[in-house]
Amino acid sequence: MTNRVSETEYRELADFLYYEAELLSDHNYPAWEQLLAEDLHYVIPVPQFLEQTGSRETGIGNGYFDDDIHSMRIRLQLLSNPQTTTSEFIRSLLNHVVTNVRVSKASDNEYQCHSCITVHRTRFNKKDPTIISGRRTDLIRRTDDGFKLVKREVKLTQSILMSSNISYFF
Repeated sequence: MTNRVSETEYRELADFLYYEAELLSDHNYPAWEQLLAEDLHYVIPVPQFLEQTGSRETGIGNGYFDDDIHSMRIRLQLLSNPQTTTSEFIRSLLNHVVTNVRVSKASDNEYQCHSCITVHRTRFNKKDPTIISGRRTDLIRRTDDGFKLVKREVKLTQSILMSSNISYFF
């Protein structure tokens, strides 16, 4: 891996990703919003298998998410109040697991982070949890206010989601 980071930088960034996962699992959207950069781009394309040989493409058609900071703030405002969204009127139990974190320098104050994410979601009216996993590529910027998430692309490992909605983040 080129543009290596120091052990201290790696630990700081891994801790940022773990803290962010904790905020998302706790539905602490106001605190998570503080971690987002003003030039945010958050995208989850839809994975599709095109041929029987197993080739896979992402980004065909509309994605699950394709948000900038303005559309993300609207989502966060809706999800912060369970009475403004039917999908989380009774909040789901969430557990975000982040692993396989790899970090490299993108510029003087920005880092590219690759990680794997698994989200366990338990709904009040479902016997079994929904488990969705994916691989993330993040661009994270160091600012005077701490780290900020600039860009996130999540490539999900499932091509068909067995969930009635995705009213949470990865």
